[in-house]
Amino acid sequence: MPLDEQAKERLRNLLVEAVLELRAAYLRTPGVNVLKHWDQLQDRMRAAARSSETPEEWITTMTRTLQLGAPQGDSSRSFRDLADFVRERGAAREFLGLIDREFGYVIAVARGVSEQRREAAKHA
Repeated sequence: MPLDEQAKERLRNLLVEAVLELRAAYLRTPGVNVLKHWDQLQDRMRAAARSSETPEEWITTMTRTLQLGAPQGDSSRSFRDLADFVRERGAAREFLGLIDREFGYVIAVARGVSEQRREAAKHA
């Protein structure tokens, strides 16, 4: 059964959180090109979606291609929440299709959330 709009929005939000966790881990990696990290994430996101069948495979491919270590506590939670949401709804194809169709939107939202959090941290 296809996801309704509310479920798709929840899926997008979970995906954004996972991307933000991947980004944080990637930026902690020595030698990364900070100026091009959003492009790197976007490109790897799409490639991982094309070679994966499940969100678990997608996350594993992302962490492997970005050369990240084992997930930290927070990212483990966001990755698990995403995988659980997709699995419970039998929506792996829709999840991977969403990445392929909306990768630009997901990255734009992730950038916006990142900027909002940075500003909020400045004022805290």
